[in-house]
Amino acid sequence: MTRVLVLLVLAMTFGFGCGGAQVPTHSGYKGKKPRPWDKPKVLKLEKNAAKADVDLDYARFKRARWLAVDLSGPGTLEVQIEVTPGSGGGGGGEDDGEGEGEEQDMDVGFEILDGTSWNVLARSNLEADDAHELKKQHRLTELPEGRYFIHLYLQGRLDSADIDVKVSFARGELAWKSDFPNQVAFVDSLAAIPPIDDAPAPVVAKKRTGVTRVTTDKVKDKDKDKDTGGGGGGAVMAEISDIQTDASGGTKITIAGGTGDGLENGLSGSVKGVRNSSFRLSGCGPSTCRALVKAPAEDVRGAAGVIIKLK
Repeated sequence: MTRVLVLLVLAMTFGFGCGGAQVPTHSGYKGKKPRPWDKPKVLKLEKNAAKADVDLDYARFKRARWLAVDLSGPGTLEVQIEVTPGSGGGGGGEDDGEGEGEEQDMDVGFEILDGTSWNVLARSNLEADDAHELKKQHRLTELPEGRYFIHLYLQGRLDSADIDVKVSFARGELAWKSDFPNQVAFVDSLAAIPPIDDAPAPVVAKKRTGVTRVTTDKVKDKDKDKDTGGGGGGAVMAEISDIQTDASGGTKITIAGGTGDGLENGLSGSVKGVRNSSFRLSGCGPSTCRALVKAPAEDVRGAAGVIIKLK
């Protein structure tokens, strides 16, 4: 009797070991570090619709497939899938006697993700109400423009399936929503202002006179003019504060020096470095004098100043 039991156990062990489907031990993906989402199949919308056929087989390292669709504007995205279980899958074949749309043992996971944030916008898995169904769909409204991913994957290691994917898009208008003031940074504490102004008093710069006495009584030959005449009481150099073109073709100049600087009407002088620029002072006041020179205004504008002979 003992011998019969041993033979029976061996027969059962041998039968289970040699018969039935071999369960894959791999993850269903090729490679050591698979990243199938990096190379999705992009569905091009033609007349706002697209189709795709997806073949999944866990044993052949084809557990999942990633699709992508680009929306040209805001609107509604609808994705439908229809699953045909493979002969080796948990859902049986076409001859299992089950009607279309009825629950099967196998299940195809189905997700839609935002291509920018990677947030899952819709999901169908074993915990969803449509688990094991051969037809599934998701409809997402008010989506902004951009890329969206469709993730299809097998739930079981013995599963395989052919999947028909249909995508449709309806253009719409997405209402603009302001997030103010969520993106506005908090203002730092402002500096306190004392009730009495403690700023230092402004420094008033002493205005420099526009007249400089020449250290030598001798004026260079290039600054002399034949018509200047005058005595040898020394000379001063003064700045030109204003230049105006005269109707005669000459130039009216205003000299930044007057009677307070020792100048007076009738003193002769010339524009420094300018030919044919001799003049006699007129209209002298405490701080300015005027004169008329024959040189054109273009030549006078570049001059460094005037030389005036004192009595």
